[in-house]
Amino acid sequence: MKFSQPSSARTINRLRVLNLLAQQGEISRADIARLLDLNKPSTSEIVEQLLAEGLVEEQGKVTTSNGRRPTALSLRSDARLVLGVDVGSRTTTFLLADLQGKILRFERLPTPLQPQPKEWGETIIRTCMKLTKFATTTIAGIAISTSGSLSPDGQSILSHEYWSWEDIPLAKAVAVHTKLPTLLVHHVQAMVEAERWFGGEQSKNFLYINWGEHIASAFYTGHSIIAERSRFGHLPIAPTGLCRCGGIGCLETVSAGWALSEKHQGLSVKQLAQGNSKEAQQSLQGACQAMGMSLIAASVVTGAQKIILGGGIANLDDRYLEMVATFYREHAHHELASIPICRSALKDQSSVLGSIAVALDRWVFQRRMLETMQDLDSKKPLLETE
Repeated sequence: MKFSQPSSARTINRLRVLNLLAQQGEISRADIARLLDLNKPSTSEIVEQLLAEGLVEEQGKVTTSNGRRPTALSLRSDARLVLGVDVGSRTTTFLLADLQGKILRFERLPTPLQPQPKEWGETIIRTCMKLTKFATTTIAGIAISTSGSLSPDGQSILSHEYWSWEDIPLAKAVAVHTKLPTLLVHHVQAMVEAERWFGGEQSKNFLYINWGEHIASAFYTGHSIIAERSRFGHLPIAPTGLCRCGGIGCLETVSAGWALSEKHQGLSVKQLAQGNSKEAQQSLQGACQAMGMSLIAASVVTGAQKIILGGGIANLDDRYLEMVATFYREHAHHELASIPICRSALKDQSSVLGSIAVALDRWVFQRRMLETMQDLDSKKPLLETE
């Protein structure tokens, strides 16, 4: 990557070195320079800066193939912390984590069925402030994942997908009270970030489905995540069935956790799957087939090369995932039938870890920004003419 301004180059290269240290573990200055194509003076300057900031520490000598014994460097995982909040429809989870994503403090509260923004906002603020007291070093920032339409600056919930919340400056309020930079992010976007940060997902093009109490999706295109305003859970797939959105026959009326529970006397989906009720098994089979049908439609529209299913229902035993995949393969166009459908590598932890992944990216590593710049740089023509 080339930059017109030296200060920009130094900032970007500092982030590149920091990310390399996070990914490689122990590594020498010479290897950093070689892997990132940096000259030795620039590498030394960046390393000294990171050492001074306390983000990096020197380890012992390492032996190389040529007999030299350079000093190894490593990221200090406890040098900074981040705070993540996942505001879910059933529970709200708070996590304090280090730079490697290790959870140091965890707290979970039941989310009210229809929380009032003032009261629930105050609860979120109090719990965030409570967790900050356990921090042994600087907290870089906070990320809050939730559902709905968010302001472009990530400070306010313009409208919540399931609650009557409008123009709620939640991130701004949390930042004022905690004195920490705070960002709101759509919860499925956060789950995609978790899949990439902690689940080892390397694909540059995939569709992610959060299949749980509600159903939502995000499409990852290599340098952007399209999640907000996704209406995947409200694709019309049935002639009847009143959805909570007010529509008729939405996918959620057949496949969402809330709909399955309402049909079977309030039992959870897990209880339905573990039981022997013929009616419950028929409902689950119908839910899987409806999901398969909707995935076909989404594949046609997005051109996704892979489909990842996350959330509680996606993590039932393998027979239900196979029902979805089988219906998809049997009914999709032959050009789409080979698209892999797999379960999230993080299983039911994607939602919880999502806000941590976003906080690490936004307030410390800025990995997505680096990937975007690298992707755009690689698409430049080799020879530009006027």
